[in-house]
Amino acid sequence: MSATAPTELPARAYWTIRAGQGELRQERVVAEPPIGRSLVRAEHGGVSTGTERLVGRGLVPPECHAPMACRGMAGTFDLPIKYGYCLIGTGIAGALQGQRVFVMHPHQELAVIADEHALPLPPALPGPRAALIPNLETAVNAVWDAELGEAERPLVVGGGGVGLLVAYALQRLHRSAAPVVERDPQRAAAAAAHPWVPEVLQPPDVAQGAFTVAFHTTGSGAGLQLALDAVGFEGRVVDLSWYGAQRVTLQLGTSYHFHRKRLLASQVGAVATSKRAALGPRERLNTVLSLLDAPALDALLGAPVPFDELPSFMAQLYDGDAAATAAVPTIAYRARPLPSTAEPSRSEESTSQDSPAAPDRTDPQR
Repeated sequence: MSATAPTELPARAYWTIRAGQGELRQERVVAEPPIGRSLVRAEHGGVSTGTERLVGRGLVPPECHAPMACRGMAGTFDLPIKYGYCLIGTGIAGALQGQRVFVMHPHQELAVIADEHALPLPPALPGPRAALIPNLETAVNAVWDAELGEAERPLVVGGGGVGLLVAYALQRLHRSAAPVVERDPQRAAAAAAHPWVPEVLQPPDVAQGAFTVAFHTTGSGAGLQLALDAVGFEGRVVDLSWYGAQRVTLQLGTSYHFHRKRLLASQVGAVATSKRAALGPRERLNTVLSLLDAPALDALLGAPVPFDELPSFMAQLYDGDAAATAAVPTIAYRARPLPSTAEPSRSEESTSQDSPAAPDRTDPQR
């Protein structure tokens, strides 16, 4: 063995190999990362049902390939691709050794990450709940984007994970109790059980022009139209959805024009304009951590998906199975003993580490 050759460890990672189908692939990671990087063993993970479904179905438009690239990604959006949301784990080598951290990274058992990209987690925060960090960060940013006044009446359109976290952030940050619109009976019943949701409305029950701000999270043209119709004079719609290659048709010939309504895209890649001068991404994450102190948030989490079963779960997600999107999906990694380190493989297995050149993830829909 060469004295300068780094030893490696096997690590499985989830790849989408073709539209609607994924598999676990064997990769290798360096066992002794260089200075500034650490080796993290994954314990929990989170899935973005909106973004990962579009990526896994090959529906990312070419003009979005560059901004949608993320740290740790491999392959291309034309598929196959290694693309996932986040992992929570403990450092086992490097400066982060012994620390429990959150990091944006594809679904993978072991990952070499840049130390600066890791978010240390408070000891009292349960690992599965930390998987809500990306979605809650999106929700917080959207609430900031709305720049709500004291007397405004907000509405949330969409009772999925992001929508429910927007309602939660509105209560914690703005002391506003926002009704949630959800047409699916199962999701509506689940939404009504959360203590921060005052009321769940069916679409026909939403009074036109009754709200000053609507947050849209459904990823559909029908939901966006409902949000626009629900706000009144000079009302605002904050749109958190990413539509990928999907075309959206809206009816703008009625109250949209003469009621001077506004449509604003909220995207988590940049801190909201109203906060940007004072806060950066790390300060925004600290705000998110402060909001994760409520045990009631655990009800948003679905039953953990064993990492070994992730390909079958993702196939359900790609197919639009309602059971796969009923809650915020989490991944449970099984603790496996680390094998003895070995020479770098000369096979087609790839060596994986967090690329320093990869930009911050700019997922529009979490």
